[in-house]
Amino acid sequence: MTENSNNGQRALVEEFQRMDFDGDGVVDLTDFLRAPRRILAELGVAEDSEKGRALLEANKLQWESLLPLAGGDGDGMMTVDEYTTARTSPAFRSPDRPGKGEVCRTLFELLDRDDDGSISLDEFLRAAHFLCMSDVDATTYFTQLDGNGDGRLDSKEFLKAVKRFYTS
Repeated sequence: MTENSNNGQRALVEEFQRMDFDGDGVVDLTDFLRAPRRILAELGVAEDSEKGRALLEANKLQWESLLPLAGGDGDGMMTVDEYTTARTSPAFRSPDRPGKGEVCRTLFELLDRDDDGSISLDEFLRAAHFLCMSDVDATTYFTQLDGNGDGRLDSKEFLKAVKRFYTS
C-alpha cells in the first residue's frame, strides 16, 4: 500500500470515528446527518430552509448510495470496515453514481451566503471555524486554493479544497 493510500485509509477511519458520535462502532443515518446538521446550526441556517433541505437531502442521497457499496448485512448501518469499503469502491467514485457531487454543490451554495456564485474569504472563514482552523491557517489555505487570484473561490476551486481536506 502506498503512503497516499495509507493516508486515505486513515482519513476515512478518522471520518468514520467523527461520525460515530456514540462510539458504538456503527454509523447509521442519524450519525451520518449529524455533521451537516451541525454545519447548518453553526451557520444559522434553518434545516427547513431551501439551502438547509438541499444539504440534508444531498447527504441522505449519499448515504443511500453508500449502503449498497458497503457490502453489509442490509441493517442500515455501517461498521468502519464497511464504510471504508464503500468509500474506496470504484462505484462510489463513478461519475454515474446517483447524487455524485451533490454534497459539495449544496455545501458550496450554503457557504455562498450572498449567492454570487463564489465564496469570499469571509465566507470561507465561517466554514474554517467549523473545521477548527485558525484564521491565519484558513487564510493561507484560501490563498493557495484561489488559483486565479481573484480573492474568491469558484465551485471548481472549492471542490479542490474539499478533495484536499479528505485526502490530507
